[in-house]
Amino acid sequence: MTVCVEWEKRAQSDRENIFLYLNREAGALVAIAADERLAGMAGILAENPLAGVKAGRSETQRKLVVPHFPFIIVYATENARVRILRVLHTSRKVAGQYSPS
Repeated sequence: MTVCVEWEKRAQSDRENIFLYLNREAGALVAIAADERLAGMAGILAENPLAGVKAGRSETQRKLVVPHFPFIIVYATENARVRILRVLHTSRKVAGQYSPS
């Protein structure tokens, strides 16, 4: 079963900032590879919304580690859709970062 995947504004902003940072610090090839990996992970969530592990106390929020890049995708599963809430660097303290607002 394929579900709809939506990127929340904060997640879109996270993704753009990651791309800009990697482009500046590591070059276009690394930035493009990371962005393609994030898009690929969204595709995995479309096919398997429960691919990640439970995040925090919420029953609907989950997190998915991005292989070979130091990021996690925080997302919520609701009915037949996945909402990507944030894309966070693994070194960040993430308590309270799961909220979409």
